[in-house]
Amino acid sequence: MAAPRLTRRALLRLLLLAGIGGGLAIAERRTRPAGLRTFLGWILRGWRRRVEPPAVVALGASLSYDEKLLRDALAELWSQAGMPDVAGKRILIKPNLIEWIEGRPLVTAPEVVGAVIDLLRARGASEIVVGEGPGFRRDAGPVVAQSGLEAVIARRNIPFIDLNYDDPQPVPPRDGWFPGRSHLWLPRHVIEADLIVSVAKLKTHHWAGVTLSLKNLFGVIPGICYGWPKNMLHVNGITPSILGLKQALPPVVSVVDGIVGMEGDGPLFGTPVPHGMLAVGRDPLAVDITCARLMGFEPEEIEHLSWGIWAGIGQGVHIEIRGASIQALRRRYQRPPR
Repeated sequence: MAAPRLTRRALLRLLLLAGIGGGLAIAERRTRPAGLRTFLGWILRGWRRRVEPPAVVALGASLSYDEKLLRDALAELWSQAGMPDVAGKRILIKPNLIEWIEGRPLVTAPEVVGAVIDLLRARGASEIVVGEGPGFRRDAGPVVAQSGLEAVIARRNIPFIDLNYDDPQPVPPRDGWFPGRSHLWLPRHVIEADLIVSVAKLKTHHWAGVTLSLKNLFGVIPGICYGWPKNMLHVNGITPSILGLKQALPPVVSVVDGIVGMEGDGPLFGTPVPHGMLAVGRDPLAVDITCARLMGFEPEEIEHLSWGIWAGIGQGVHIEIRGASIQALRRRYQRPPR
């Protein structure tokens, strides 16, 4: 009997797997429905990132939720990070409002959201809305009220949009992270935004390792289309979904509230960590890698960050820190249960 022939595609795959590490080989197998050409494209883009300029992440230290202190610190960090011009732009602010449990630091502090609104307004944004689609709540209203955000945005005459119900529109998925899907349903205010500011909370997460500005994007998926807790994202895979959402959305920049973080059993039942820091940057991958390091994690420990690096989702190799130093802010957060 003749030996089975090795096709050109199979040969390419074998050569590829022989030349990459075990972690990347696992990623190749898990993303195989996207196709070899797409996978090779991700790798080539990741290699190109290694010769590109560094991403800038600005860090603030010794901070509290004092309104004036926050406003001044955020303005300085925004400038240090070289954030984009927002004059005349439509901005969606996306906080983390996953749930409300008294005494647990599981949502973005409303004072931070207020400081972001003040900064964007002072810099000439034409339209500002705050939006979130909680993964567990079919009605975001109680979390908005109980967290104190309702009062903060009312004083500033800023509307809140429940993204779980916001006139979903079909958009094509980009970059191959949602194989087999011809479109994603996304809220109207997400699609129409010129810029999304992911105002995340510094927390551990029992599935994702950490939840920062990239994982925070899960809240843009409308529950009215995909259910609660956004079932399609879990079926597709948490890591591919995090990266695929980043690629499908308008430009995203990051502000991370780490003034009080969460360690241990995040994202809901962890323990508060008084950390006193803010992170700001225009590259969410670079911001999240930096924040993970401040929590005591290396990016290799967090799957969506390590995949983001090799797939070139952002600049994950060369990161320039401005403001406070990583050494001054580094902690070792208790790991989440698995």
